[in-house]
Amino acid sequence: MRIGIYLGDFTPDVGGGFTFQDDVFRAFADVAAKSRHQFFVMGSADNLSGYVKSVAAANNLQAVQIASSYSDRRKEALKSYSPLLRRLLGAGPVERASGKLGLDCLWYVAGGAYEATDVPYVATVWDLQHRTMPWYPELGAGGTWDARELSYHRFLQRATYVITGTEVGRTEIGTYYQITRERIRVLPHPTPRFVMQNLTDFETGIRTRLRLSEPYLLYPAQFWPHKNHANLLDALQLLRDSHSLKLRLVLAGSEKGNVAYVRKLVDKLGLSGQVLFTGFVSQAELIDLYRGALMLVYASFGGPENLPPLEAFALGCPVAAANVPGAFEQLKDAAVFFDPSDASDMAEKIHQLSLQEKLRAELRLRGYARATAWTAKEFAGHILDLFDEFASYRRCWPSSDDSPLQV
Repeated sequence: MRIGIYLGDFTPDVGGGFTFQDDVFRAFADVAAKSRHQFFVMGSADNLSGYVKSVAAANNLQAVQIASSYSDRRKEALKSYSPLLRRLLGAGPVERASGKLGLDCLWYVAGGAYEATDVPYVATVWDLQHRTMPWYPELGAGGTWDARELSYHRFLQRATYVITGTEVGRTEIGTYYQITRERIRVLPHPTPRFVMQNLTDFETGIRTRLRLSEPYLLYPAQFWPHKNHANLLDALQLLRDSHSLKLRLVLAGSEKGNVAYVRKLVDKLGLSGQVLFTGFVSQAELIDLYRGALMLVYASFGGPENLPPLEAFALGCPVAAANVPGAFEQLKDAAVFFDPSDASDMAEKIHQLSLQEKLRAELRLRGYARATAWTAKEFAGHILDLFDEFASYRRCWPSSDDSPLQV
């Protein structure tokens, strides 16, 4: 088959979205040569530029630049409203490129809702937080909920297969969008490659610059309201006032509109001397922070999967995580869980873990075993298996064997 591999426009400061796509595609490029299929890596010029070597390394991979204009994006948004508009506005940039390339199948690597094409495609879903937590402004305000719902509804229902990371995710997708379980395939988030490589033998100096000589808690997360910095700060205050445990907290992540509010809470709770804001940090600096932390406290209400606990597992950092739906399925017995809506429970679990070196040592061992059991290489191998499975369906109608290879 001729298969399109579509890469979304993600940059490193996006965080987990960039990490997932980058890891999975690089792993896929490494194993693609073993496949009998021909692959066309599709995306913007900027996005493809970082993968020139990966594409060149396999003789069955070819990069194809797709330009998506503002007009194209507006049309795709409008087409979500009705079948009539879809007919009137016609094919979008991905559909046009797929037709010219004679594609038999298409895989959208990153999570999200993209262009629903007549070419059979595989969708990836990281979460449906606009459905599970519609009250957060970043998920529901200003027409955001309606826009997400319209695009997800058509995109997922039209998909040949939908990939998600947990059985909880599979149930959510099936419940919200009436998709049969057989079309929803569970492939867990792989442990990020950057923490599995030999990047842990040096220090970046970030801990020295931040004056982190004593034990500290680490929470790397973008500053969205659903990341739950507020309850974590309440827990930090309780640790100080109720447990006589004054720990520093490092908050690493990009500004998404909520930093000012979080800083005000820090001042209001009298935590200015304990909380450090680093902004966006590089992968090497993040590794350095993980290696020195007493534990990762992953407080986000989001799920059902998250990458930072896997990163911590790989680097020997104990994990205390929010017990959101799907979290135990992802992390199993390698983390201590707390109620993210209950600051006292969060503080109690952090306090217990801080006192029990034996438990932290056990979590390090369990976490490393979990991190190494499922990587991007395994994920990519299962994607190839999925293409092979679909080939038996695709052979039932004609394909284009003489299509030009340029768009």
